Amino acid sequence: MEDFIELLKSNVDSFADLDLTPSTEFNKLDCWDSLALLSTMAAISSELGIIISPVEISNCKNLGELFNVVSKKQQLP
Repeated sequence: MEDFIELLKSNVDSFADLDLTPSTEFNKLDCWDSLALLSTMAAISSELGIIISPVEISNCKNLGELFNVVSKKQQLP
């Protein structure tokens, strides 16, 4: 989980200076907007090779839930 948060912080400019935890809720971040969502999708795709849709991200309440979605996709054959 810590590696996932660091991946996002280093690839999503909006997250760089934030203290992110698994319980960080997207809707409570002032910087959470459509650009941050697209940057998150791009970071996950380029760094992990996983395609995640805007709907999948929007369905996640916090970073922990997003991590779980990404982890499940990594386990698919």
